[in-house]
Amino acid sequence: MYFHLVAFCVFIFYVNCAPTVDSMTPVAHISIKTREVTQGSIEYKILKKPHHLFIGRCKPEDNILHQENIILYNDGKSHVAAGIRVNVEAQVYITCVKIYDEVPDGAGGYPSFVAGGVGHNYVEFNVMTEYGKGFHFFVQIFGYEIKDSTTETNV
Repeated sequence: MYFHLVAFCVFIFYVNCAPTVDSMTPVAHISIKTREVTQGSIEYKILKKPHHLFIGRCKPEDNILHQENIILYNDGKSHVAAGIRVNVEAQVYITCVKIYDEVPDGAGGYPSFVAGGVGHNYVEFNVMTEYGKGFHFFVQIFGYEIKDSTTETNV
């Protein structure tokens, strides 16, 4: 009898201590404080770092399906905007792509992903350069060959 009474009291304790949610009160509170700043400055620094692009996640068991250098020189009188597509001419499954900027001090192009990549047999990316600059990228595509599930038998 004593055990049942203690268990019942503990149950009442938990029920009374449990938080209640009123449907009329908001669940989250947001407050925004603003202030006027009359004096100040924004400091920035351009980092002289390479502009690499990595797509997907490489695994140690992945094979290199394709690799190449892509180089474009600029005569110094324009920006370069290029769309680059690299196809792997086989039935493959791309798991990751590594695009390395080979121009030192961050003076190369800025690559950005467009299409393909993981799960496809191609990758497509755009490149934008600074005024008067070209680019030099080393592209590595990793993945594995897709085995054909249909096998022919000679009878």
